[in-house]
Amino acid sequence: MTGAAVLASQFAYKRWANEELVQLGLASQHLLSADELRLFTRILNHTWVVDQIFAAHMQGAAHHFGSTNTEDTPTLADLQARLARSDAQLEQYVQDLQDAQLGELIRFRFTDGDTGSMTRSEMLHHLIVHGTYHRGAAGRVLAPHGVALPRDSLTTFLHRLEPGRRWQA
Repeated sequence: MTGAAVLASQFAYKRWANEELVQLGLASQHLLSADELRLFTRILNHTWVVDQIFAAHMQGAAHHFGSTNTEDTPTLADLQARLARSDAQLEQYVQDLQDAQLGELIRFRFTDGDTGSMTRSEMLHHLIVHGTYHRGAAGRVLAPHGVALPRDSLTTFLHRLEPGRRWQA
C-alpha cells in the first residue's frame, strides 16, 4: 500500500469517526446543559477550522480565519454538515495525491502570524492526530451524563469496513 493510500484510509477513518461522534452528540444533546453543548460543539468546530486552514495551506490558497475557532458557535446540525463536506473534500484530496507530493515542503503562516513549514505528509498526519485528540475531548463532555462513547478506534473502523480481517483461531 502506498503512502498516499494509507493516508486516504486514515481520512476515511476520520470522516467515519467524526460522524459517529456528532451523531451521538445530536442524540444526547438533550442531556447537556447549554454550556456543555456549546463546549462540545466548539471543540469539534475547532477541528473543522484547523482542517480548513491546513487544506488551504496545502492547496496554496488563502483562508479567511484569524484564529483556530470561529467567533460564533454553529448549531451542532450545521457543524455536522460542515464536517461532512470538509471530511469528504480532504478524503478526495488525499486520494488524488501522488506519493511524490507527500514530501513537498509547504511554507505557511499560522493564525497568530508566526511562520512555519511542514511537508504535506506532516500536515495530513497533523490533521488526523489533531482530530483524534479533540474527538476524545468532546467525548469527555458526554461521559458524565452516562452516554456510552462510540467505539471509534481505527481498529474498529477497519474491521467494520473489512469484516474479512477477522480470522478464526
